Amino acid sequence: MMNLPGLRPGTMARNSIISTGTGYSPHNLLTLFCEAEQTDTPHTGGRVLGRTATGVAVAVRCRRCGHVREHTLSPLPEGLQVYQVRITGEDGPHLPDSMRPLPFLEESFEVVAASLQDAHERAEFASSLRFAGHLVRYYINGEEHLNERF
Repeated sequence: MMNLPGLRPGTMARNSIISTGTGYSPHNLLTLFCEAEQTDTPHTGGRVLGRTATGVAVAVRCRRCGHVREHTLSPLPEGLQVYQVRITGEDGPHLPDSMRPLPFLEESFEVVAASLQDAHERAEFASSLRFAGHLVRYYINGEEHLNERF
């Protein structure tokens, strides 16, 4: 076993990966008060619930307890913008229609994100459809977007 600086001999280092991809980078998290934890915790923003004269209402999820609630961003933070997302899923395009109970699914919504890739990742978590076994396509601001993570 290798000894690392700052560790006593015989102890192992613990690595924790916070996230993969840009959707959860620290500058994209909102620090809000969590009712369950009774402290300020990081929250991720997902689907846009509505736009008003005072700002943009966004569904946010607590990174610790998982609770989802609505939060209004009065001025949109610098570097973020609203993206139009449309997700389509085609079930088994190689199968005949008789073997596909739901051959085509589609969902449209908006997300607040810092980039096209960030919007793609937030759309994955904000989508309410189950796309298991579907050929899924993401259209962001009207153009097909491929996931840059892979």
